[in-house]
Amino acid sequence: MELYLKNGYLDMQRIIESDFPFIFIAAARGTGKTYGALKYFYKHKQTIIHLRRTQKETDLQNKKAGSSYKSVMEDLGRDYSISSANNLGTVYDEEGNTIAYNMALNTFASVRGMDFSNINYVFFDEFIAEPHVRKIKAEGFSLANFYESVNRNRELEGREPLQLICAANSVNMANDIFLYFDLITHAEEMLQTGEEYREIGNKLLIIPQHSPISEKKAKTALYKAVNSEFSEMAIKNKFILNDQSYVKKRPVTEYRCIIQLGDLFIYEHKSRNEYYVTFQKGKCKDIYTNGYADRQRAKRALWRFVGFYMDGLIRFESFNCVALFEKYFDL
Repeated sequence: MELYLKNGYLDMQRIIESDFPFIFIAAARGTGKTYGALKYFYKHKQTIIHLRRTQKETDLQNKKAGSSYKSVMEDLGRDYSISSANNLGTVYDEEGNTIAYNMALNTFASVRGMDFSNINYVFFDEFIAEPHVRKIKAEGFSLANFYESVNRNRELEGREPLQLICAANSVNMANDIFLYFDLITHAEEMLQTGEEYREIGNKLLIIPQHSPISEKKAKTALYKAVNSEFSEMAIKNKFILNDQSYVKKRPVTEYRCIIQLGDLFIYEHKSRNEYYVTFQKGKCKDIYTNGYADRQRAKRALWRFVGFYMDGLIRFESFNCVALFEKYFDL
C-alpha cells in the first residue's frame, strides 16, 4: 500500500478505503491524519462520529474556534455550525446537513440511547493520551464497548461492520487500546524493521516512519529549537514514553521468581536491587489472579512496586508486560 500522496501527506482516502473494520494510525505530528480523514468523509457525504477521549476535549471541538473542521471547511470554501447539548455536539454544513457527532469516550453512556444505525464511520482522534493527559480506566474495554453499542447487530442483518479509524501521535506504545486490541508486539516489530503498515486479521496498523512531510518539518524553527525527545516523537515517530533500555528479554537464571500477577511473573535479581517482569512462568508463593478482587488485593500488598517502577528498578520482557503492569497498578 502506498501511504503518501504526491505532496507528502498521508493518503487518508486510500487508507480508509482499504475497508479494514479497525484501522490504527500512530503517526508524527502534522502528517495529515485528521485533516485528510475529515475532508474525505465530508466530500463523500458520510456523517461520522468524531470521537475524543474526554469530554473536555470534545467541548473544545464543539466550539468553532477549536474545531478540527475549521481548516477543512475553510479550504473547501464552506461554512458550518455546531450545536451542543447533553455531552453531544452536532456539526452541520451551511445547508443544515449533519456532518458529524462530536462525543467523548468517557461520557458515551450519556448518549448511548441514540440511534446511530446510519453511521458507518467513527474517527477516534488522539486515541493515545499524551504525557500531561489523565488516563481513562479500562480504556481498551471502553472502546470495544463503544464500538459494540454503535455497531449493534448490523453484521447479522447483512450490512458491513462499522469502520473505526483511530489516529494519534506516537507517544506511548504501551497504551491500553494497543494492549486490548493485541497490537503492542506488532508495533514493536514494525519499529525495529521499518515496516510502515501491517495487516493483522481484520485490523490495519499504520506507523509511518518515512514521512516526506516529517523530513521537511525537521528543518523548521521549532524542531531546531526543541529537545531531541520531542523531535523524535513529532518528526521521527518514536514512542517517547517507551525507553527500550528497560525492555528486553533477560535470562531468568539470574533472578528468582517471587510473585505471579495474572499472566505476569515478577522476578527479583539474585545479586542486585533489580526486578524483572515477564510472561515466563516460574514457581512462587505469592499468586494473584487477574480477577478484580485479586487485582485490588495485589495493589495493596505490592504497593512498593509502584515505587520500584518510578525509581527505574524494574525491567520488562516486552512492552506488553509494561502495559499489563501499568494496568494492574493503575499507572
